[in-house]
Amino acid sequence: MALSPLSKSSVASSSFSPRTSATELANPAMRPAPVTADAVKAKGGAGSLQGLFQADGFDGPGAGDPLARLREVVQMMTQLVQMLGAQGGAGAQQGGVPGAEGASKASSAQGGPAAVAPQQEAPVSKAPSVGAPGASKGKNTITLNNDGDKPMTVNFTPNAGEKAIDSVTLKPGESRTVQFPDNWSGNFRSDNGDGKNATLGEVKFDGGFGQTYYDVSYIEGHNAAMTMQAEGGGRLSGTMENLLDSAPDSVKAKGADGAAYGIKKSTTSNVQDPEVVDFFRKHVGADQGYVIPTDDASTLGSNNSNLVVHLKNLA
Repeated sequence: MALSPLSKSSVASSSFSPRTSATELANPAMRPAPVTADAVKAKGGAGSLQGLFQADGFDGPGAGDPLARLREVVQMMTQLVQMLGAQGGAGAQQGGVPGAEGASKASSAQGGPAAVAPQQEAPVSKAPSVGAPGASKGKNTITLNNDGDKPMTVNFTPNAGEKAIDSVTLKPGESRTVQFPDNWSGNFRSDNGDGKNATLGEVKFDGGFGQTYYDVSYIEGHNAAMTMQAEGGGRLSGTMENLLDSAPDSVKAKGADGAAYGIKKSTTSNVQDPEVVDFFRKHVGADQGYVIPTDDASTLGSNNSNLVVHLKNLA
């Protein structure tokens, strides 16, 4: 193999061994890259190609031992390849694709361009069009259903720092979906009665592990039958049973006119009413709703952030 950029005057053809050339340069990875004429023409100095040849006596007269001369040729060619490789490598380090070093090296050895894996764009979620058939409601919603035969107003109470949510008034049989901000937490209730005793629906959106947590609570009393469940199914909290029908008069909550509209609180200022607690325990399962503040098994969780609530005033 001939090194095209090198002139015959730079490398004495009478001393160059074809056997050595075939042995040392057979590997394509060892083949030097083209060198500019200016690099070859540099005179003198141990760093130039011509200086290297002269320092080794490659161009000088005299015969010497053939094996010694062969070793000198091998050494010279090794240094030549290293010098030429260093010049080519300096340019390669300035280009290429970050992170694709392995592909560049493999492709350079084969004489072709490096293959770069295409980058895939992250999928972009598109909001469904409003009113489109089958369109999703979006995240963090509660669909309220008035299953009673009287109008009902539902009031929302956000936890500290959360956004206020407007009240919703539902006609008998009406359904309304309310959307909540990210991470919203709080409760809601029917305004039935005098406001002193009320069934609470409690919710926390975007909770731990991205879950939606919900429950029905009877701690603050009971004025409306209520159930909560993730849309499409899941564990049910609460009951639609009208507990007022079977309640003894001693646990009933009554308005200023003396008419009963629900059941009293089970706990007031951390003091439990044993009679009320016992009544609720007979009708509400251990994981079906909060009767006392320690009923944590009643907090349910779902990956679905769309909840469905059914309500019906007791009186």
